[in-house]
Amino acid sequence: MAFRFLGNGGSSSRLRLLPVLLAGLFLGIALPGLSRAESAMGQDKFKPGDKAPDFVTKDLAGKEIKLSSYAGKQVVLLNFWGLRCGACLEEMPFLEDLHKRYADKGLAVLGVDTDGVDAATIKETMVEVKASVSYPVLVDQEFTATDTYTNFLVPLTIVIDKGGVITYIHTGFEKGTEKHYETAVKKALGL
Repeated sequence: MAFRFLGNGGSSSRLRLLPVLLAGLFLGIALPGLSRAESAMGQDKFKPGDKAPDFVTKDLAGKEIKLSSYAGKQVVLLNFWGLRCGACLEEMPFLEDLHKRYADKGLAVLGVDTDGVDAATIKETMVEVKASVSYPVLVDQEFTATDTYTNFLVPLTIVIDKGGVITYIHTGFEKGTEKHYETAVKKALGL
């Protein structure tokens, strides 16, 4: 499973915690308040059944996107990723495929860049790394959504049903994971 630690600007408390988390990961030590499995996997902040916290940010074109605006209308596949994250870039074509196949059935795919950079930098880098998607890519320069949802590791993929409830969470990506994403999406869509 491939992971990427968030970088480029996070809070100083996050940076102070990083060596402790790394020690827990490499030594298999359970950190205070975390089980051994949670410390090893970077436990998600939420679990299926939790209400998805709202956030507002902009897409690459500058259009404001509010997560709660999808409630009652669409299932959301929310994907947190980074520009230098190989696993993130590897999964993008699979997310694009889900977007194309299920958009007309009520799925909205949203990709949140976790690098804390502006839209121009995201666009330029996506061209450089040959990453192209038709679903909205969200700019999160202030880490509003990133800090709310992620726990240092990306890619993080979350499926949120029409009621705004998280139904699926997965951290990391390896070939074959896309089948689990599709199963979760179909279940949330009632297909």
